Amino acid sequence: MKNVILRRAEESDISEIYEHLHRDYVKKYFAENENREWENHKKWYKFLINSPYFLLYILEDLDGKFLGQLKFELDGETAIVSIYMSKSGRGLGMGKKAILKGMKELTLSCENIEIVLAYILEENEASIKTFEKAGFLFEKIEEYQGIEHLLYVKKLKS
Repeated sequence: MKNVILRRAEESDISEIYEHLHRDYVKKYFAENENREWENHKKWYKFLINSPYFLLYILEDLDGKFLGQLKFELDGETAIVSIYMSKSGRGLGMGKKAILKGMKELTLSCENIEIVLAYILEENEASIKTFEKAGFLFEKIEEYQGIEHLLYVKKLKS
């Protein structure tokens, strides 16, 4: 199992995030509007990186190779976590490590966070297993962003 490095995202990472995580989707579903989608992507990630309501991390291996991203959306005492692994980063057992390192960083950056939520699509078995291995517990089925998700919860403080 490889090790994973977690570092705060910077604006210089935006093109690599796009290339590894979004470009294939855009080419498949928005080929005629790829330039517009790229511009939207840049604006969104600039917002995420500079917003006090989000923590965005880049996941890399020890050689600096891009593996994915980890994002926390901050809302009072709650954070919503999401992880996206690149194709080359999947199946290597690094998701759990990234989530645990990210939660450690979260508690250092935001001492008020008491609970972390993960909304996972039912068919995403890899994410379900990864979050369970990271100590998240299934709570209920809940609509999130207009789609039914499995809600997994991890309490940081009792």
